[in-house]
Amino acid sequence: MKKSTKLKTKPNLQESRLRENFEMLSQIRDDTVNDIESLTEDFQHMTLVAESIRRNYRALLSENQLLKNTLLSIVEECECWQSNRCDRCQQILKIIASDNSEDKPDAARKYRSILSQLRNLG
Repeated sequence: MKKSTKLKTKPNLQESRLRENFEMLSQIRDDTVNDIESLTEDFQHMTLVAESIRRNYRALLSENQLLKNTLLSIVEECECWQSNRCDRCQQILKIIASDNSEDKPDAARKYRSILSQLRNLG
């Protein structure tokens, strides 16, 4: 039976560093792939949310138009004349014309506030 002896050699420092670098690079690449996959999922979710908001907004605009048309038809079917509208028709026309200018700055301020809050979240 032959005896084999193992020679102990000094570890090659340059080779060890190279292997460590390869392992670290591999970990970084794996983490990057995972981050990209997570980001992709987030973008897909945001796309679904934006699509839902768009559908809801279109539905809201459609409902608003239907409401305006209904109010206008009430005014048109009223017995009063165009040059001499009754109080109810004047009030309806004022609402349709959005003649309540004191509400507009408040709504715009609230909208800006909501936008800034959403931007701060991201």
